[in-house]
Amino acid sequence: MNMNKINLALLPLIAVLATGCGGDDGDNGATGPAGTAGVDGTNGSDGTNGNNGTNGNLAVFTVQLTNLTYGQPFSSAAVVLHEPGFNTFIDGEIASLGLEKLAEGGDPTELMSEALAATQYLDAVTTPGATAPRSIGVMSTLLVPLLDIDDLRISFTTMLVDTNDGFTGLNAANISNMTVGQTISFMAPTWDAGTEANTETASTMPGPAASAAGGGGASAGFDTTRDDLFDLVHFHRGVVTSANASDGSKEGLSTSILTEADRWDNPTARIVVTRTR
Repeated sequence: MNMNKINLALLPLIAVLATGCGGDDGDNGATGPAGTAGVDGTNGSDGTNGNNGTNGNLAVFTVQLTNLTYGQPFSSAAVVLHEPGFNTFIDGEIASLGLEKLAEGGDPTELMSEALAATQYLDAVTTPGATAPRSIGVMSTLLVPLLDIDDLRISFTTMLVDTNDGFTGLNAANISNMTVGQTISFMAPTWDAGTEANTETASTMPGPAASAAGGGGASAGFDTTRDDLFDLVHFHRGVVTSANASDGSKEGLSTSILTEADRWDNPTARIVVTRTR
């Protein structure tokens, strides 16, 4: 047998078999269904809180009132730090509406509004509640930019509530260039707002003496009518009281519900200012 002929005869078959064993060039099958969504990851931990900011380039002052009277409570006070040019009151001039409301009714709200509206305003607070006779009031804190302490003023105003329109305090007192840790004490007399006649009756004073006599309170405070003949801020001459009212040769006011305990000597208040920063 001729082997070469056999091999030649097999070549076409081998070629066909080789072609059949090659890669599949047909179309791919259909895409399978989508898988289920993955589980969400957990939230990251919260960041830590930042540090509280400091007061920066600010000077910090504390202000504290002492009531030096024997029997006169003080109202809530208006405390204002400001530049020169603003005044809560001026001796010999007409009282503003804000001063009238404080001096007659012990309410500092309007006076604070006047301070806030002033271009010289820097900072202000009101003291919480009354300051009893012979006691030290709550300390107040105020902040002022360091650039403004070289020409700094403080005004402080509070009512003697067992009077018609008496008040004590400071008018634009100079506290410029105080150093950290420095303290300045001021002694303040009593002023008359000149807005209400000093009748000393229960229906015209807001304090506890009037309340004990059946009057007092807000209704006995501020009155829009100004009936003091003087009508100017001036130094208060003191309450007359009913003491010796039955003796015409001595001082006394028969309509007054005040007693000698409601009188005072000047100064009536001490105001202590300390720079703490």
